[in-house]
Amino acid sequence: MPIQRVRPKFTDVRGSIAAAALPAGSIVKAETKIISAFGDTTVASTSSYNDVSGTEVSFSRTFADSKILGLWNLKVTTGLTVSLKLNRKIGSGSYAVVNTGQGVGQTDGGRTSKEGVWGRLYNNTSTNAMGFGIHAQQYTFLDESGEGLTDTTDAISYKISISGSGTSHKLSLNIENYSGTNYDRVTESSVTFMEIKV
Repeated sequence: MPIQRVRPKFTDVRGSIAAAALPAGSIVKAETKIISAFGDTTVASTSSYNDVSGTEVSFSRTFADSKILGLWNLKVTTGLTVSLKLNRKIGSGSYAVVNTGQGVGQTDGGRTSKEGVWGRLYNNTSTNAMGFGIHAQQYTFLDESGEGLTDTTDAISYKISISGSGTSHKLSLNIENYSGTNYDRVTESSVTFMEIKV
């Protein structure tokens, strides 16, 4: 009769697996950053973008060549039309716009695309009740070499900027878009970063 060896259960294994031993596609690290800033950001110019205060967050990788999956959960309301862009800074470099698509200036069905954006929101508080309240907007961005991400373990920083079709337009972060003297209801947004090994 052959000898039967006892196979250990996974829960019996002690210690940890080194990140370097994980296969490609593994999530090496995950961090959630809370965005607790709140208030209105008004469009400063219809021809340029200005930063949304409090949205700058940073993430550092374990491996210099990993991909970064960012999952934004933004609690916002807008007053009229607002366009959003995502900006990235690598280490001590300068911010540059990312994730706006490659179709700017191209034509489809007789219409030509004018501008690349991360997102575009429209709420008219005079006719649309959705202009009030706080709404969760979900944005995802996979940052990798094809998006201009370079190999480094320096901190990678991201922030959001806005513009719109009028200087009275605004984005309300973590509050209701209400014109009274108080912010009656305040919440918080977040972004979760996942480092994916290549």
